[in-house]
Order: sequence, then C-alpha cells, then structure tokens
Amino acid sequence: MSGWFGNRFDDNRALGDWVVNEEKLGGSLESLISAIHERGLQFGLWLEPEMISVDSDLYRKHPDWAIQVPGYDHTYSRNQLVLNLANPQVVEYLKNVLDQLLSYHEIDYIKWDMNRNITNLGNGFTYLETQMQSHQYMLGLYELVSYLTEKHSHILFESCSGGGGRNDLGMMRYFPQVWASDNTDAIARLPIQYGSSYLYPTISMGAHVSAVPNHQMGRMTPLETRGHVAMMGNLGYELDLTSLSNEEKAEIANQVNLYKELRPVVQLGQQYRLINPESASNEAALQFNYKNQTIVTYVRVLSVVETMETTLKLKDLDEEGLYELQENGVVYSGAELMYAGLTVILSQGDFLSRQYIFRRL
Repeated sequence: MSGWFGNRFDDNRALGDWVVNEEKLGGSLESLISAIHERGLQFGLWLEPEMISVDSDLYRKHPDWAIQVPGYDHTYSRNQLVLNLANPQVVEYLKNVLDQLLSYHEIDYIKWDMNRNITNLGNGFTYLETQMQSHQYMLGLYELVSYLTEKHSHILFESCSGGGGRNDLGMMRYFPQVWASDNTDAIARLPIQYGSSYLYPTISMGAHVSAVPNHQMGRMTPLETRGHVAMMGNLGYELDLTSLSNEEKAEIANQVNLYKELRPVVQLGQQYRLINPESASNEAALQFNYKNQTIVTYVRVLSVVETMETTLKLKDLDEEGLYELQENGVVYSGAELMYAGLTVILSQGDFLSRQYIFRRL
C-alpha cells in the first residue's frame, strides 16, 4: 500500500514523513492490517526511505539533509531529492522512524523503492569528503538495511532495481527479492527477465501481471501471455480488481492456483534458456527442471506466415525416462523431447504463448 503517510496526496510532497495518515486511511493502520489478515491475506507497505520531498516536514526541519551542491538550485527527478545517507544523523533518523513503524504494526512485506538516481553530490565540508560521499552513502545504506532486516527478519523486503543500477549483489545480501523494472509489459519483460537470469536467481525476481493497455508501452497482450511471462519469476498482480470481468477474475484465480503448484519448480529448479529474446528472434523460450517436473514456456511476439513452426529441444532430461504432458496425458521419452524436440503450434495472432508442464513417470 502506498500513499499512506504524511500529506501524501500526489507525487510532489511528503517523502520523508513516514507517519501514518489516519484521516486518509479512515482509521488506524493497525485496524486496516487486522482487516487484511482476517481475510487470509498478508499486508505489504510501500516505502521510499532514501528520498525526501521539499514539501515535507522533514525537509522544513532539515534542508541540509538533502544531497545538494551548496549555492546551487536543486535538480529534481520525479519531484524529489535524495537524502544524504553519508550523514550518520540521517541514518539514525531512518533507523528510529522505520523501526518504530515496523515494531508496532504486523507488516508482512516492505517494498523499498528507489525512483531516482543520485546527482549534485557536494555535501562534504572538504573536497575529499565530497569525493567520498557516494561510497559513504552506500555504507550508510547498508548499515540501515542491515539493522532493519536483522531486527525484523520475519518481513519480506523487496528492493527496487532503480533503473538497473541498484539490482546488485550488495543489496541482495539484505533484500532477497528485487523489482527488476517498472516496465510490466509482458513482451518488454522478456529480455529484462532473460538478462536478469544471467546474474540473479529466479527466486529473487518479482514479476507482475498488470493491466492492458500497458501503462508504459500501450500494448494489448492476452491475460494468458501476461500470466505465462510473470510465472517465469515470482508471480504477482498489480490490477484494479473492481475493473476486471468475471472471466478475467476466474482466469487469474486459475493462474494463481497453478503457480502455487509450480512455484518450487520455478524458484528452486534448474533453469535453461532455450531461445534468447534479445537476438531478434521474435520469440523466447525458457525451461525449468525440478525433481520430477519440467516446465517449458514459449512466447511468440508477432504472428508469422509461411514460416515453419518452432521446435524446442529440451535440456537435461533422462533419455530413457518417460515424461507425461499434463494438459493431454501424452507421454514422451526424454530422448524424443531433447533430440526430436517439441513443436509449438499457436493460432494466428500477436503476443501469444504456450506453457508445457511435464511430469516424469
């Protein structure tokens, strides 16, 4: 849940004022969390602790806590500035205010956002201090997140890739899950998720189904394709449930139930990249093996004519083993799937996908 704090009525204000706005919520945060938990759901909260708005109580009290070059105007991005975590006072303030928030509320999940890069470094009292500011900032950040994640180890913390630069092993030490990109368009996500897989485990990557037309790409993709692509990571949804048809709600329920069955395969299994979406191939394919299950996901971007169907040759199966395709009960040998391959048949249309689930007999 975002927008829950301070005078946060738009993107121009209140970052840094991490105090519950009960008037906006229509009651206490505790009562809201209890209502969520009573429905068998977990409760998550959005934070962007490294940022500060000029229109905030924190900035009015401590304008010197923002990263800036003395004597120059601010450079804004998303109408916000960056707090100087190279300053120990800033780190202590965030420790105290966030620890209090997490200690007195039964929060299950924290989304730690990071929506702008750092510019205008210049807070040091000396030239050398300014040169060291970026490094000291990261040390202050690690101190802060280490304190919070160790003290509140029951909470799932998800970090933000910050355009990619924050998706690193340093942050993964503290935050086991990362939001790889705000671009949730299923087709745009193919190379993003594919590239992420070269460095980071699938279990660490958040992947969501969002509304269409996509808010960034304007693209209309089928709900089935959006679900298949998101199931190649940690499946989630960012949708207005009140705007969905009954058919869409039923399909989403089926996707969620299926993913709960497949989650160990995707999150803990061995991954094999069958088709690279970045090589102008018009398609992508990924395979996961775990214990006696194999999942293969194929996505075709644009419809084609007079072109042979793609054949996927699966990886690392037992040549003499038998594998049953769950959707129709057809049994294949491992040798057939690896050497003859699995021919993908799709209907006409753009942005279509198939998901194959095999169980070894």
